[in-house]
Amino acid sequence: MRTKGLKTLTAITAVAIFFCVFNAVWVCVQSYNLYTAENNFLTFEKVPRLICMAVFYSRLIFCPLYNALLITFLIKQLVAIKKGTLFPRTNIRIIFLIAACYFIGSFATDNHALLHFENNPLMINDGTIIYTLLFIIFGIIYKVAVDVAEENNLTV
Repeated sequence: MRTKGLKTLTAITAVAIFFCVFNAVWVCVQSYNLYTAENNFLTFEKVPRLICMAVFYSRLIFCPLYNALLITFLIKQLVAIKKGTLFPRTNIRIIFLIAACYFIGSFATDNHALLHFENNPLMINDGTIIYTLLFIIFGIIYKVAVDVAEENNLTV
């Protein structure tokens, strides 16, 4: 890859990593503020305590994990491009883990109102399903691209 293109890709990756770290820190700060609020979620009687705890901790764990996996994917992709490989095989598993973490984290974020209001039903946002499916489709396409690139390297 040309030097100018590699520098541009490196800069874009650095900006994306910054936003991922910012988002992960933001989720942790929000979760801390939610937990230390006057109306602690453990005081609700109509919403089962286990569901509230699962929503709270799922959001606290899987949203930052999603961002960490995105950072890992971007760094591995950049390192592979510098080495001359366009599609590293190790990124396939990361893409599918990103899809799973996104789904769980988004589902928990969609339902964090359970921690604030009584009689709030569990819900799932259409964006949660659509973006998770897009990550899965991207992972499948990426896997095909890895297989094609490896086959192309063998024939050359």
